[in-house]
Formats: sequence, C-alpha cells, structure tokens
Amino acid sequence: MIMGCLAIIGSWPAFGLLILLCFLFFGYLVPKAKVPIFANVTTQLPHKVLDEYFPSWTPQIADKFFLEIGQDGRDAYRRFYLTMDLWFPGTIASLATASLLLIAFPPPSGWAWLGVIALLSWLFDVAENINHFQMAGSYPDLSSVPVKLGPLFTRLKWIFALTPLPIALIGLVGQFVHGQ
Repeated sequence: MIMGCLAIIGSWPAFGLLILLCFLFFGYLVPKAKVPIFANVTTQLPHKVLDEYFPSWTPQIADKFFLEIGQDGRDAYRRFYLTMDLWFPGTIASLATASLLLIAFPPPSGWAWLGVIALLSWLFDVAENINHFQMAGSYPDLSSVPVKLGPLFTRLKWIFALTPLPIALIGLVGQFVHGQ
C-alpha cells in the first residue's frame, strides 16, 4: 500500500499536476486572498505576509506589519490563515518537492527516505501559520514566545523547502549519468 502511494506520488505526471497546482495557488489564489489584508494600508508597507520575508522576519517587522495593517487587516490576516494558507499552498508545495525527490530517488532506493525532508517544510509551515494567526489575534500584546519562535519556524520552513531541490538535482543527474 505504502509503496503504491509512493510510486504514484513519485511520478512525473503527479509532479506535473502538483506543480500546476503550485502555480495556481502561488500565482493567483494566494495573492487574491491577501488583498483584504492590505486594503486599508496607506504607507509603503510591502504587500507581503510575514512568512514571505526570506529568510525570516524580525520582531520589529512583525510589530510594524500588525500596526500598519490595522484591526481590519489583522482580522483579514486571520481569515487568510483559516481559509487558505494553513491548508493548501505549503501542503501542495511540500508534496511537489517530495514527488521530485521520489522521482530522483525512487523506492526501493536506500535514499527514498529523502522525500521526508520536503514534508518537514510543511510541518514548519503549519507551525508558522498557527503562530501568525495567534499573533494577529493578540496584537498589540505580542508575547515573547511567538515573537521568538515565529522567525525560527519561518527559517526552518525555508531551509526544508529549498534544501531538497539541489538534492533532487543530484539524484536526477545521477540517473542520467547511469542511464536509468
């Protein structure tokens, strides 16, 4: 059963479908869902949510962000996480990366376990999203725990989202060189 699921996920058609879904979410649905967050912003605040600060954000950025988007923006930010960001984009991107790793290192390869690395990105994305949801609800009373943990969640999400890509490239090049 598990091997069958891995074979389906670790296929070029599955990877292609997941990449198309990533383009749909990151190119259209997420930007559209973010619009209400910034609807009343009158400053030069970048129109990006905290988890889009690469490699991470700081407590000062969070404070400025929550102040400038105002109460309506904070409410919209919480809705954004409840209806969009908590569920879809990170999950689909992690599955796409896991798919690519499973193509590069197909089971029963001893390296197939590398697909788990991509799923760690999803776990840290969920932790980050819950953290941002909580901070938006508690502002201006930001406790030190979410302000300290949040940047760590963001940084780890990006590490586990990007690290698999060169690893997959190595596996794909190895397959090409060895004629598999």
